[in-house]
Amino acid sequence: MKHKRQTRRYLIVFFTGVIMATVIAAVVNTRVDPWRVSGSPWADPALEPYRDISAMTRTGKAGLVLARQDWQGAIFGSSRVISTLDPQAPGWGGKEIVNLGMPGAFLYENVAMAEYFIRRQQQAELIVFGVDPGDLTSSVDTRGMSDFISSPLSPDGVLDRRLRYVVGLSVFESSVETLGLRSKGTPGEYNAHGLRDRPARGGGGASGAAGGPNQLKFIKNRFIDDARIAPKDESAVKVNADKAAKLESLMHECRERGVRMVIFLHPNHVLLKAASADLGKQVTPFEKDRRQLAEMIGRVNAMELGGPLVEWWDFYSFHRYNSERVRPVEGEPNALVHWRDLEHYTKDVGEGMLSAMMGWPVTNPDLLDYGVKLLPDEVEARISTLREAYQAYLNGEGQGDVAWKEALVDDVLER
Repeated sequence: MKHKRQTRRYLIVFFTGVIMATVIAAVVNTRVDPWRVSGSPWADPALEPYRDISAMTRTGKAGLVLARQDWQGAIFGSSRVISTLDPQAPGWGGKEIVNLGMPGAFLYENVAMAEYFIRRQQQAELIVFGVDPGDLTSSVDTRGMSDFISSPLSPDGVLDRRLRYVVGLSVFESSVETLGLRSKGTPGEYNAHGLRDRPARGGGGASGAAGGPNQLKFIKNRFIDDARIAPKDESAVKVNADKAAKLESLMHECRERGVRMVIFLHPNHVLLKAASADLGKQVTPFEKDRRQLAEMIGRVNAMELGGPLVEWWDFYSFHRYNSERVRPVEGEPNALVHWRDLEHYTKDVGEGMLSAMMGWPVTNPDLLDYGVKLLPDEVEARISTLREAYQAYLNGEGQGDVAWKEALVDDVLER
């Protein structure tokens, strides 16, 4: 009998503790609402600058959509846009714009985020949508590599997710972190418009200024990693039909809803794909991506849907910014000024791109000719121009960089 009473007391204490912990977690999580997803009307607005979504960016960016109903436009893309396309740039003229770019996010995730946005922001009038070169011909699906499945973007597990946002341990940990940031007066890594404007909190990465002691080491390692993957025969490269269909569906929905959609192909530094074997050939990187975009945009724009036509900008070119010297020369560092690595451009380039797409004055004269706005039937002329520019690069200023890259790769792979 005594043993039964002790067991009963233990169970009472245990379950009382569980209930109290759950109540405390619920109170803290809904008051702090670190990812802006609980929908709690008593969430503390004073905590806004300290809510840090860097560990759960898909959830946190969806939270930005949920938290407000007055967004007029949004920017979408991978890590290339999260700190380079400013949703509060002066050119917006005070419009409420949010940066919904996500690190490591390719088409599946970005399309899902864009659909999530336009279906919850009925007054939205603009989306600016970045496409990574090569994504349309890639099988890579980043949804399983991030917090996508546990975020509001996923159609599955809705009830479980809502409960977790209220009483979940991971949310509680983030709530405590938010309170800690407030006590130190340290804002979160992303601001309330979704821009990653405090890269020092996350170690910098690809979002800060160019340069740094590890930049060249990172680039060399990227060359070697790429070389270890068997190259694909260009004739065997195929468009990912599922990705293309989802992007085209988004274009269609934007036009139906009267949302202006501006699609742009990101630039790369051209050395990333340049090869001496292309000398004398009529090729340029990502031809199939361009043709696929032209086909889809042409098809959607030909429909009687009422909304603005889909616009398309191409920033992948052999412009002098995109071909800055990478190799060191005579003991001097490389000449990369506008690149963190060979895929991530710096904020000044992003500002020029955004100005061109939005029709604002381009203040940097070096960027006046940086991008080209294309109509679908202009794609072949664009490819022809880029083929000529590629040959000029391989025969001219790029020759030294390409030889340096290939010698580096050969040396490592022969060991």
